[in-house]
Parts: sequence; structure tokens; C-alpha cells
Amino acid sequence: MQLLIIVKPSVKKAVLEHLDWLKKTCQKKNILYITVKTTGNYEYDLASIKANAQKSQIAVAIGGDGTLNLALNGVINSTCSLAILPCGTGNDFARSFHCTAKQWQNAIFNAPTHLIDIGKINTRYFINVAGVGFDAHVIKQLGHLQSMPAWRYKWTSFKSLFTYKASTLQGVFLNKQSEYPNLITVFANSQYFGGGIKIAPRAEIDDGLLDCYQMQASSVVNHLFSFIKLLFKRHHTLKRLTYSQLKEAHITTKNLFVEADGELVGVTPAIIAIHKQAINFHIPIKKRLQ
Repeated sequence: MQLLIIVKPSVKKAVLEHLDWLKKTCQKKNILYITVKTTGNYEYDLASIKANAQKSQIAVAIGGDGTLNLALNGVINSTCSLAILPCGTGNDFARSFHCTAKQWQNAIFNAPTHLIDIGKINTRYFINVAGVGFDAHVIKQLGHLQSMPAWRYKWTSFKSLFTYKASTLQGVFLNKQSEYPNLITVFANSQYFGGGIKIAPRAEIDDGLLDCYQMQASSVVNHLFSFIKLLFKRHHTLKRLTYSQLKEAHITTKNLFVEADGELVGVTPAIIAIHKQAINFHIPIKKRLQ
């Protein structure tokens, strides 16, 4: 058996502790391991992970949602299962499980894997949330910051509400043509995004569906009202929000920024789809899905 460790180099205490624990545990269990330290060059890192995934049985991503997304895209077409030791800025995917660091550690070797759904937007797979509109705009505003506190994302989001210029979005949702001024259009496989905002409280990672939120743009006052509603998990009551569950959608408008798991991944047009039971994921026993 061989373990593939994918880690973003960091001096953060949590990262170093997870990495040290994992290496020592492998040594105690006589498990071979190989470590891929990410460089920030997506294509280079992806090729390295893909090559090593072919000879590994478990891949462990140490970091946040961006590292998890990279690991996912590297192992998705292999027989490698995927585990995470969350220690990033937002940890939005891991947040839905409400598990401790110790529980995530135990899941790597002591819990059965569970087949979960994976989203895909054009050529990029995502495990948590993908979006077009305001969320992608905020990520672009933040640039290539190596790390940031969750509050900075929320603060940048709040400030950007005053300057964001919405674009008209055209697409096909549930086999129906739609056109609207787009504040945000989100496709959620899990519940949280943006450093702890519970955008999709009804989302499940094994139901074969993406929870889609189409929030129309309006005035700055209405945008602020929508943002506050979102923070307090009351956005389902918004009149300019369309909520649906779907398996596939098409966005035909060109040159709108696209984000997936908190990373800018390209521009529209885009095809968004769910891939049911696409990967074996290590879920802590306490929160393992029934």
C-alpha cells in the first residue's frame, strides 16, 4: 500500500502537525508514502499528482478547499480514494461534517470510504461549490493571496457590493432557457462557501444533484439586503432568488469569470454537471452518511 500526500507548503502550525502525524503514522504502519508539495502552478502540480495517483491507494490533501480541489482533479480518474486533513482558510467542504481534526485523522485509516458525487464545470471538477458572478468577482479581487483570514473574504465581499457591475447571464436550467441580470449563480454539491457562509443548507453529497441558486442583480440596497439575508441563512425567502436542484446546466454567455472551490478556473460559456458516486471519500465514522 502507498499513500499520496498532497500539501501546500506552509509554516502554519496545523499544517506542520498534520504532516508530521501522517508521516509518523505511515512509518508505524509500514506504509509507503510519497509527498507532492504544491507549487502554485496548477498544470505542473496536476501532472505530478496524476502520475503518483496511479501507484497509490489513498490520496490525502493537507490544506484548504483549493488544495482539496487540486487533489480531486489529480486523482478523479484513478482508483485512488481521497481523504482530507482540513487546515486552510475556509475549509468550507469539511465544515459541513462538523468533525474535529482527530476525527479527520482517524478517517484515513479507520473508516470505510463512501462514494460521493462530484461536480464538473467545463474541464474542472469540483467537490464543494462552483459559481459565476459575484463570488468569482470577489476571488479575482483578492488576487493570488497565499492565505487570508475568513473575515477578509466577507469584508471584501461586502465592499465589492458597492462597485460590482452585474452582467446579463443567459443559459439553460432544467431544460428551460433563462436570461437575467446575474448577481450570483451558484452550483452547490455541499453546503458552505465563502469562509463559512451556508449557501446551500439542503445540499447533499450523495443525492446525484447540484443545488442551484440564481440570484438576480438589482440595486445596491437590494444587494446589501441579499448579502445580509445570506449571512443569516434567510436567503431562501428572497423574491429575486430562484432555487432548484438539477443534474446539468448550460451557461451560454461569454467571458464571465468562473470559480470552483474558491479558485478562479476560467470563463464562460460553461457546462455544469454532477457526476454521481464519482469518488471514494474518507468520511469520519461519526459523520459517515447512512
